[in-house]
Amino acid sequence: MTHGQALSETTDRPNQAQRAKWNDGQPRYHEYADRWEQVWAPFGQAMFDAARLQPGERVLDVGCGYGTATIEAAERVAPSGGVVGVDISAAMLEPARERVDATGLDNVELLEADAQVHQFDAGSFDAVISRFGTMFFADPEAAFANLARALRSGGRLTFVCWQDPRNSEWIAAAFGAAVAALGRAPDLGPPGAPGPFAFADGDRLARLITAGGFREVSLEASTRPQRVGDNADDAAAFLMSIAADMQAFAGAPDDVVAAAANALRTAYEPYAGPHGVVLDGTVWLVSAHR
Repeated sequence: MTHGQALSETTDRPNQAQRAKWNDGQPRYHEYADRWEQVWAPFGQAMFDAARLQPGERVLDVGCGYGTATIEAAERVAPSGGVVGVDISAAMLEPARERVDATGLDNVELLEADAQVHQFDAGSFDAVISRFGTMFFADPEAAFANLARALRSGGRLTFVCWQDPRNSEWIAAAFGAAVAALGRAPDLGPPGAPGPFAFADGDRLARLITAGGFREVSLEASTRPQRVGDNADDAAAFLMSIAADMQAFAGAPDDVVAAAANALRTAYEPYAGPHGVVLDGTVWLVSAHR
């Protein structure tokens, strides 16, 4: 196993803002790292079911984060296959390295690099996967073109990304709480801007992937239950941490933020049960071929 290399200032320039955000700008995100892994898990399974990785294949995991999907991919392609996990965030790769080391796997490489511009060896991968790691590129068409170049002819792309936030119960509840407190929905920035919901528009996403050089592009809506907390208080604290990281309440008085948290607790109460607070989430399950 190798631990990759540092980003160069030249190749990092297109996504400099995202690098800063994921390294230094989201402390609460890292605080809730295990929770995020739990929230993502059902859709990671959907991704792997669609990707159908086989022993002996070489796989690129884009936006590998804490390494959970990278490790599962490595187990699926072992013993003769291998996985390269690439991420722009050194802060996420550090615990990823610890997780990989703990498994004893020797077919994983973790690379600190920008997948939009990094010069992967052409045609060197059988499959590219990503679990919520493709939505943050400054130029997604260029990023998909770079990933297509890294795939062999006939290689496949499989990833999951969020649909419109209103299509996921657990996020829609947070929006409702924000509206109740602020009198408006949170500002998520311009449509299509880099961020969790950059690919909410499925038609736009399909066009970007096709323009990047892929064929047989398929987008399937996938809805699965997600556990977002032990109880309503815990779930509300988690969602308020997301709102803080996204600056959804930037400039709002403390009493407004407190009112939003109370509204969120109330919204989650009906979903609390013996298995915690469980609500549906909906994503795009994307498949394409080189």
